[in-house]
Amino acid sequence: MTYARFLGIFVVLPILFLLVRYRRTLSWRGLAPMGLLFIVVYAATSPWDNMAVKWGLWGFDPERIWGVKLGYLPLEEYLFFGLQTLLVGLWARDRLERVLAKKPQPVSHERKSVRAERTLEPSEVSP
Repeated sequence: MTYARFLGIFVVLPILFLLVRYRRTLSWRGLAPMGLLFIVVYAATSPWDNMAVKWGLWGFDPERIWGVKLGYLPLEEYLFFGLQTLLVGLWARDRLERVLAKKPQPVSHERKSVRAERTLEPSEVSP
């Protein structure tokens, strides 16, 4: 499987699914914080991955990539950084909105009495 096909199946399709699913609640303003996240992701992963490939820690099969490289990395790797960040960001944004949208349950300050029905024998608790 080529890197591009992998990205399409396992990253782009889920992104499209999330975009369609949350199309009513998505806004550019809501996605703006992800811009900062992209900067952090590319700043952190690009140098590390370039060094790892240069030092031979891992590599990319030339038959499975487009052949366009930036530094030591194929273009698909850079696409992966951004697309994976977008995928996780969309998912996390939805989860966070759901949690924040739940109305907090009122805390009862009323004390409730608890009464034990009977005391357990040690043989009933341990094997």
